[in-house]
Amino acid sequence: MNHPRRVIEIKELFRDKTRSKVIFAEEGLTIGKAFGIGKDTFIAGDNIAAFRFGIKELKGFQFSFGRQYYIELKDFSCNRYKIKFNTLYGIKNKEYYRVWADLLQDIWDYYMANQLNYYTEMYNIQQMFELAGLTVYPDGISWDKHNKLPWDKIALKSYQNYFMVHNIDDPSQYNCCIFSIDWNAVIVQSLLKDIIKEHAKVKRTIRRGL
Repeated sequence: MNHPRRVIEIKELFRDKTRSKVIFAEEGLTIGKAFGIGKDTFIAGDNIAAFRFGIKELKGFQFSFGRQYYIELKDFSCNRYKIKFNTLYGIKNKEYYRVWADLLQDIWDYYMANQLNYYTEMYNIQQMFELAGLTVYPDGISWDKHNKLPWDKIALKSYQNYFMVHNIDDPSQYNCCIFSIDWNAVIVQSLLKDIIKEHAKVKRTIRRGL
């Protein structure tokens, strides 16, 4: 699917003036330098390997005085690139959250959705692979040599900052993937949801046929 070129502007905190721009295009992502100082950063679309993201509280001695919205990207040479912007004392909280969410959606649509398709195909051809700290097998997943779950025993719980995969019969057997720490946690979350849903569909079909 071809996407048109798209520009997202990040406004200055105290003025309605553009602080920097992030430009999305099929050929790659351009991250503009804040206030136009310095050279823009370009990452080729087919070189974007992973991303992670979060919202961090900016804290003083006894209280929080702002938030940092950030997105970090990594290329296949393990170079890292960061998009970040701060609010102070609630100023532009809603606007910056909306911009951050729009950036995440476009990163997914332009560059990361294809990776979900790639890992889905890896699963379909029964190829083992590792993603966000989990090992995916044709018959289930594991996160260490002591914890392996078959597909019919896997459940997910999703939260704003992380998701948890656990044993349906024993919730104490679980593993967390944190969106701000684990690279491509959103991809493995989407992949697991699709596979679990597909296994449940197969089971219902079998029951109806008996």
